[in-house]
Amino acid sequence: MEKKLLFLATAIVVAFFVASCGGNKTERDGSADSTKAEKTAKDVCSNETSVSMTVQGYEATKDSALDIIYPEFDVKATTFVMKNDSLAEFKMMNYRQEELVGKRKPEQVDILVELHSRKGKKLEPGVYDYHDYQGEYFSMVKINTFQGAVWFNWSMGMPETGNVTVDFIDKNNICGSFNLNVEAPHNKNMGIVRLNGPFSILE
Repeated sequence: MEKKLLFLATAIVVAFFVASCGGNKTERDGSADSTKAEKTAKDVCSNETSVSMTVQGYEATKDSALDIIYPEFDVKATTFVMKNDSLAEFKMMNYRQEELVGKRKPEQVDILVELHSRKGKKLEPGVYDYHDYQGEYFSMVKINTFQGAVWFNWSMGMPETGNVTVDFIDKNNICGSFNLNVEAPHNKNMGIVRLNGPFSILE
């Protein structure tokens, strides 16, 4: 009789222990799943665009030199297209599309950006160095003006031009920051070209 009671008590303790462990495992698994939930644009991006721009002494055409300085680029319209999983393009304009009639006016400027990935990589948050065609991720950026396109030209001996940092990207949203600088005031093919600050294009 004592052996039967001992066996029964042992069985109850074991059953309770197994149930407790199972419950804890479920709780742990549940918490692990919740931490793996993908972040959305609203989690990562603020609806902030505060881009500054400077273009001085850059010879866009043979006949003229630009001298555009915008302490803060006033974004009035944007476009964003994810063309495929390795190419995205977005544009930021300081005018509305319907205002661009005929020849571009001196005050109408836009920033055109391409983001590329290579070597089987897909576009994702990270640093996209300017024109780094050998890297896994690179950016192409130009400023379109009434006098032509302004690029961030570079030559041997100069500091690296910079990059575009992407904090979030999906098929409808993108945010990040510009960090692009050229400082060659005595070179007409380069001049001083700057583009810096956070950008955000949200659905």
